[in-house]
Amino acid sequence: MRLIISLWFILLSCVVFSQNNTLNINVTVSDSTGKALKDVVIYNSKQKVIGITDNFGITTISAQPSDTIVFSHISFEQIKVTVSNERNVLVIMKGKTNMLHEVEIIENAPHLAYKNKEVWIVDYIVGNEGITAITTTGRSSHLLHLSFEQDTLSIRQIGTKYEHITRDVFGNIHLIGPDSTYQVYSNGKYMSLLYGTTREKYNNTFAPIVTLTDSILVTKQSFYNGQEIAFFKVNLNNKKSEFLCDVYSEAKEMAKNWTRDNIRLLRAQNPDMVVFYNPIEQPEYRAEVEENILKRIMLKEIYVPVFNINNHVYIFDFHKDAIYKYSNLGNYIDRVDIGFHRSFQNKINKNWDNNIIFDKVKNECYAQFSQNGIVTLKKINLKTGGITDTYILDSHVFPTNIQVYNGIVYYLFIDIRQTIGKDCKSLYKMILK
Repeated sequence: MRLIISLWFILLSCVVFSQNNTLNINVTVSDSTGKALKDVVIYNSKQKVIGITDNFGITTISAQPSDTIVFSHISFEQIKVTVSNERNVLVIMKGKTNMLHEVEIIENAPHLAYKNKEVWIVDYIVGNEGITAITTTGRSSHLLHLSFEQDTLSIRQIGTKYEHITRDVFGNIHLIGPDSTYQVYSNGKYMSLLYGTTREKYNNTFAPIVTLTDSILVTKQSFYNGQEIAFFKVNLNNKKSEFLCDVYSEAKEMAKNWTRDNIRLLRAQNPDMVVFYNPIEQPEYRAEVEENILKRIMLKEIYVPVFNINNHVYIFDFHKDAIYKYSNLGNYIDRVDIGFHRSFQNKINKNWDNNIIFDKVKNECYAQFSQNGIVTLKKINLKTGGITDTYILDSHVFPTNIQVYNGIVYYLFIDIRQTIGKDCKSLYKMILK
């Protein structure tokens, strides 16, 4: 009897001793870069789960010294660790090197952004609200509000004379006709046309405003048949207007030079004459001469895109090969030299389309080039003025109305379907990558 009791006390002592040696261990698991790993499963030698790491790669386990525990994760090599007397343990797991089956890489291709084959797209605009488009069947036209998933949110019939849609700097959408305009409102259920006005009044109100920040409006004024563009900043608080900068073309500069050269020639030919039309002393005469010269030249208003990028004003001056950056208050910050629009040995640069496309979601600018109907978009590095990425839209020739929104390019392409006297266009989109 005494022997049995003694043996019982010996076994009990061993169990108590064993239990007293159990350690509560704080475990932290990460990868080789130090990133915490969650959902790492920890087993003991009996394949029993004793812990799973949380979002911070941390868990607490119970084990005894000399026990072997296993750390397992689907994306990392399994690790076996022998428990010591340490109460805090850091485990670093190595990523698996998996052999992948051979896969076919399919080139990103454009697809229809609106699949209704009964109608065609006349014009469209993309924004935070989705896609707003003018559609036509050839006999009737509708204003359509679509989600990015092609769900019709609202629709309204309009006159066939309305063939353009645009957005002002305040974010409002306008339906444009030959003699009248309307502001478009859609709440996702129904659509309304508000604030109808004449085309002339619309142009006088919105055309001069090119962009705005949280502090200023930037307006423009054209001179010399659009060969000189002057920009002004209007303080949103006190409505005070100040000159910002001006941009002019080579034709404007040529007219100025011609005036000065003509004065020099007159003086050389008539040294005894006292009265000359001095372009500095008589600016009225100078302006008249320059204006007449410009009218005799084949002119088109110079292209000077202006954008609000991260609440700063960016002005592109292609004559001086520069991008000018101004603060939200209209204060000059910096100039970046550019050259992508000039003709180089690379033939694609000879086909600069005088068009900058702005992705207002990603705050990225793309220069557009065309060659034999194939359009190429080049992303501009606004810090260096160079080109970072090139995207060739070679699935369709002669695409029109190209827009980029949130890294996706949209454009219109003439469909094989036709109506009397009109080209029928469909709306396509493609991820730029």
